[in-house]
Amino acid sequence: MNTYRLFPRFAAASLVLLMAACTTVNSPTGPSVSGNWSSIGTVANGNIKVAVDKNSIRKNGNLVTFRDRKVVVKPGSHNYGNTPKYKTAIGTWEIHCTNKTYRLTALQLLDEKGTVVANETYTAAGLRPMSVQGGTITEKQFETACGKKL
Repeated sequence: MNTYRLFPRFAAASLVLLMAACTTVNSPTGPSVSGNWSSIGTVANGNIKVAVDKNSIRKNGNLVTFRDRKVVVKPGSHNYGNTPKYKTAIGTWEIHCTNKTYRLTALQLLDEKGTVVANETYTAAGLRPMSVQGGTITEKQFETACGKKL
C-alpha cells in the first residue's frame, strides 16, 4: 500500500481526535477546567461547591498563590448581585501564611457551556488583603495552601 496516500488520512484523523480532546465537556458539576481539584466544602447553603487546584499551589516565602473553583449547583436559585450569571468561577488567590490574610488576584467566570462571561484581574491597591476568619471556606483554603491550621 502507498504510504504517501495514507499519511493525509492519518493526519486528518489525528487532527479530529486532537480537536475533540480539546473541547470543553459539560458535567453535572459544570464546565471542565483542567487541574488537580480537591474538594474543600460548600458555601451558600450547599449551592456552591468549592475545590482547590493542588497543582496550582505556589509558595514564595510566606506568600502562597493558588486557584480555586466554585461551581453553582442550582444557578436559578443563586443570587448573583452585580456579577454576570455563571456556572463556574475560577479564582486566583494570594494567601499570606504568617499574616493570615488573603486576596483575590484574578477571576474567570464561565457559563454552563464553558463560555467565558467575565475575566478580571485585581491589583493589591484595588483589592486589599482581608483577614482569614475561622469557620469559613477561606480557612480551608488557608489550611490547604499553607499546609497548617489557622
